[in-house]
Amino acid sequence: MSEKPAKNLKNRKFTAYAAIFAALALAIAIPLNLLANRLNVTWDMTPTKLYELTDTTTDYLAALDKPVKIYFLKELDELKDELAVMSLYRCLKEYDSYENIELIDFDPDSDPSLVQQLQDYGYTLTEGDIVVECEGRTKHVPALNMYLNNVSEDDNGNEIVNSSYFTGENYITGAIDAVVSGRDTVIYFLTGHGEKSLSSDYSTLAGNLSDRNYLTNTLDLSTQDSVPDNAAMVILAAPQYDLSNDETRKLNNYLDNGGNVCFWMSPNKETTRYTNIESIMGDFGIAMDYDIVRETSSDLYFDEEDPYTFRVSLVAADEESGEIDITSGLADLVNSGIRPIMSDTRSFYMLDQPADTSLKYGSLMQTAANTTDDFGNRASTAVGEKYGYIDPDAEENMKEVQVGDTTIRNVVVNNTVLDLAMYSTSTLRSDAKIMVMGNAEFIDDATMQDDTKNSQMIIPVNLMLAVFSWMYDSDLDIDMHIDDKENRHDSMEFASENDANATAVVLAVVPAAVGLIGLGVWLKRRVSG
Repeated sequence: MSEKPAKNLKNRKFTAYAAIFAALALAIAIPLNLLANRLNVTWDMTPTKLYELTDTTTDYLAALDKPVKIYFLKELDELKDELAVMSLYRCLKEYDSYENIELIDFDPDSDPSLVQQLQDYGYTLTEGDIVVECEGRTKHVPALNMYLNNVSEDDNGNEIVNSSYFTGENYITGAIDAVVSGRDTVIYFLTGHGEKSLSSDYSTLAGNLSDRNYLTNTLDLSTQDSVPDNAAMVILAAPQYDLSNDETRKLNNYLDNGGNVCFWMSPNKETTRYTNIESIMGDFGIAMDYDIVRETSSDLYFDEEDPYTFRVSLVAADEESGEIDITSGLADLVNSGIRPIMSDTRSFYMLDQPADTSLKYGSLMQTAANTTDDFGNRASTAVGEKYGYIDPDAEENMKEVQVGDTTIRNVVVNNTVLDLAMYSTSTLRSDAKIMVMGNAEFIDDATMQDDTKNSQMIIPVNLMLAVFSWMYDSDLDIDMHIDDKENRHDSMEFASENDANATAVVLAVVPAAVGLIGLGVWLKRRVSG
């Protein structure tokens, strides 16, 4: 008779303990969840800490002693439910939580005046872009820099994202550091080769660049050990002589570390060959002709008496083939009826098989494709009239062309369009970038201060500013050495469906079965009691 009351007492104790533990679990879990929700606390359980700022950024922001504004050209709440961009959403929310950071997110369509205010700094902005500002200094971080996607195509031509990385933190923190530190970002004009002068030929340009937070200075590489660390880019403007081997080595070292170089190569009547300059261009898949481009169709002359000043075409990027879009921001100018003009320019062309297979390169400006060849391909009536140095290997291809009463000698005739401005960038050289232009006078003081000439060259000038932005907004200028974060979560891969089913049994069915067995035992003990 005494055994049953003992069992009942034991069962009641077991039930009481279970109830107490359950109550304690609820008592702890519910307040913690409510508190976390109220304080907007989250825990990042992703393998790469995708939703947290790194220690590099948090330590930097904790010590920040100047007010910084981050303008985000999109309403932030539009991102909060999108898993693909959740890392950017959480990142910007964390930046905004710091005392000296003010995040200003807005719909660019609803606030065009603010967009224009930011564009007045010299940027071409699109939705999702970021502009960071401190004490009047600004930095532009394009939306396309936020993520890096490695893609491929399936058998049906559909794009597949193989891997995705959040790269935005490195850019944003670097941009903050750039505007807070006010470190000099200098465009250097090389000297020592008979180039055009920064002080007497490009003073107007220097003033315009100052408004865009660029400083300008001259650089004589023959007296320096290397290109200075604060160089945003180096410009070689109408050199009359070639670089020395030592200068070439220094310039190549700069490019190996992600440097940016512009070659403004006006035609040179002297028989100088630019062997070292050609070698640098050649490493980027670009070759230079020794010519001056002459338009043979008077319909394209800007001045009916001048065949060397003529209408040309901007080249739109073919992004499907990997070309970089630099010219689309000039579409409004072209659509308004302004035709690009070039004067006294040489031409360039792409090498068929450059050694650097990582190159992305293409044309920015070409002679007008105003005709077609015998095969229906785009062709041009412009010709490259040999000028200055003549390559002996090219002499056998030279012809004479009769235009009206004029005979044009030493012309290589192929009827194809001629490239007048080109770009190239190399992944293997830390995203180094070069740009070549066949004329250096398009942006000098004489052109910029002459209303007639300025109106002729407005497109090339704006193209050059677009190139500056493309080069200047590179990650090397704002690199904080914050690693990219792979956009992934913990996952399991199985060799077969049977393996997957077996794992599902272990992880789901077995715990459920154990739970049911435990419930059955408890019910049986309760009934028996």
